[in-house]
Parts: sequence; C-alpha cells; structure tokens
Amino acid sequence: MLRLLSTIASIVLCLAASAQGTCVINGSIADIKLCDGKKIKKVFLTRTNELGQAVTVAEAKLKKGKYTFKRELAKDEPALMYTVTGFGEGAGIELFVEAGEVTVNTESASQPCRSIVSGTPANDTYTKFKALLNEGHNEFEKQAAELERNNGKEWCASAEGKAAAKRIESKEAIRTLSQAIRFLIDNNASPMTPYMIEHYLLHVLTPAYAEQMLKSVSTSLHSHPYYLSLRNRVLANNLKTGNEVPNITLPMLDGESRLLTDYRGKYVVLNFWASGCEKSAAMIAELKNLYNVIKERKEQFVIISFALESDKAAWKNAVESNGMNLEGWMHACDGTGAESPAAKLFATDKAPRIILIEPEGRAVSLNMDIDELVIRAEQILSGDLYYLDKEE
Repeated sequence: MLRLLSTIASIVLCLAASAQGTCVINGSIADIKLCDGKKIKKVFLTRTNELGQAVTVAEAKLKKGKYTFKRELAKDEPALMYTVTGFGEGAGIELFVEAGEVTVNTESASQPCRSIVSGTPANDTYTKFKALLNEGHNEFEKQAAELERNNGKEWCASAEGKAAAKRIESKEAIRTLSQAIRFLIDNNASPMTPYMIEHYLLHVLTPAYAEQMLKSVSTSLHSHPYYLSLRNRVLANNLKTGNEVPNITLPMLDGESRLLTDYRGKYVVLNFWASGCEKSAAMIAELKNLYNVIKERKEQFVIISFALESDKAAWKNAVESNGMNLEGWMHACDGTGAESPAAKLFATDKAPRIILIEPEGRAVSLNMDIDELVIRAEQILSGDLYYLDKEE
C-alpha cells in the first residue's frame, strides 16, 4: 500500500510539472567544424529582450556532437523565439521555446541556418513556413539556370538577359509572398504568425494592408508579446494626428515599468529629451510652466518625460538637477539612448520632441511647440476641445 501511495504521489508530481511546462531541446551537429576549420565546443541559448538586445540564458557543452537545453517554463509563459548560437557572429538556429521536446538536426556547424527544427507545434509550423520561402528561392534559381542553358552566359549578362532574369525573380517573389500570406492566415493561431508578419511581411505591406493582416491574427494571441509588438509596429507605420499611438513601455524613475495605456483617461504630454541637449533644456524650462498650469488637475493631465539616455544614473541626476522630480510629473528611460525602441515607434531619433495624446490614446499633435502646448492645455482645461474641430 505504501509503495502504491508513493507511486501515485510521483505521478501527481509529474503531472503538476507537466502542467507548468518544460521545454527540452535536443540538438545534434554532424560536422562540428566551422568555416575557418575550428571545432565548436559549446553552444548557447539566447533570446532577444524587449529592448532588442541579445541575452544568453543558457549554455551547453557538445558531447559527440550532441547538446541539450532544458527550460522550465513559468505558468502561462508564451512560446517565444530563441536562437541557438556559438557558430560565429550573426549565425544561429532560430526555434520556439514552448512545452515539449524540440529536436534540432544540423548537418554542418558552418551552415546552422539549414538546420531542421521539429517536435512542437510552433516549431513545426515555423519549419513549414521556412520551407515555403526556400521553395520560392529554389524555383527562381531553377528558372534562372534554365534561362542560361537556353540562351548562354553572354546573353544572360546583357541588358536583355538581366531584364529577363529580373522578371523571373519578380514573378517568384510575388508568388512566394502570396503563398506566405495565405500560410500565415491559415495558421493565424500560431505565435509564429504575428512574429513573421512583423519580421518578414511588414516592410512590403501598405499601412492599410498591414492593418488587415493584424486583424487576421487569432484573438487567442491578443495578449501574446508578438501580437502586441506587431500591433505597435502597425500603429507606428500609420502614425498621424487623430490615430491611436503605439503603446510603449515606460521604465520609470522608481524602478517600476508601466505602459502608456496605463494613463488612458488622461491627456498625456509625452516628451522625449536628453540631458546634454540645449534645446531640451529650454523645453524643460517651458514644461515647468505647463506643470504649474496642470498640477492641480492631475486627474486630467499627466506629463511623461522620456529621456534618450544611455546612462541611467546620469538620467536620474539630470532629473534632480533640472528640478523635474515633481509630483505628477512622470519620468521614464530605458537606457538605450537614441536607439530606444519606444522613441523609434514614434519616429524619434533625437530630442526634444513633444507629443500630445488625448484620453482615448489618439494623437492630438505629434510635434507641438511648447508655447502652443501651454495655450492648448489651458483651452482643454476650460472645456474647449479645440482639436475635435480640426479637419482630417
């Protein structure tokens, strides 16, 4: 009886662990030599954080060309893209980390991009998608080779030959693109889909088409980081007065992180600034005038100053030295300077810039002069919603 109870307890524990989720990645490399002849001894599992930076989360030694990573997943942790690295700069094997066993077969360490990944839903779908893209490339090469066989190298090097090759390339590119769009729509509940729409499709889509692709993603993914990232990019590509603005992350002065949408229901004065910028210093002086106008109406207005600084300590000192650390005046900085993902979503690469956002999250102005801002804030506080009378 004791043995039976022990067995049952073990089964219950195993089921609990399974419910939480474990991802086991088993990889094999047939030829461990790199292009320079060196043999790799270990590989690394990396991910890209919310700031676009590569972060190593684990490493594994190769034993007879084999390696294993084991990742315990938190409850409700979404399937995310990771990369197996260690093959040289810029080279790696992309895969999704999700509950289950992932198998990675690599023929040569010198060509990790040709690895075959399988074993879990997102990885199987992603592998099929990449095969579809490769099929289009292979078809172009096949037709280009046939063109050369039929007409010769000299003709292919001529203007007429190059034009013929370009027509084939364009035809295959359009065909592959249409097939890729159909594939992503048919697999709209896979976390691979919003990721690939953003990283493969978005640059060739018009803002209107991009919005339709966003709407095609299953509602089951609407809280997934890749859907939220895609949505931000779609909003950023169609950023104009009257449209909803991207929902950026705000790493605050108190160490907490908030979202721009946390301030819905209020008018938001979002300004990008830098401590070493003379124009920013002038803007800050004027923002103090605005602060004096709205400080008694914090239920209606909030100022959020986002610093484009690489040194967070310097940022905190600048907030203090400029007298900006006032109640109701919020401060954010992600430590990436002008490369800030938040700034890029607002098409901002230098300071200063002032954006006025209305309570529903739409842009009133994307580049308002500070003097005008004070006047407009006074109008809004008096009940004059002047911006509603603007023509589109």
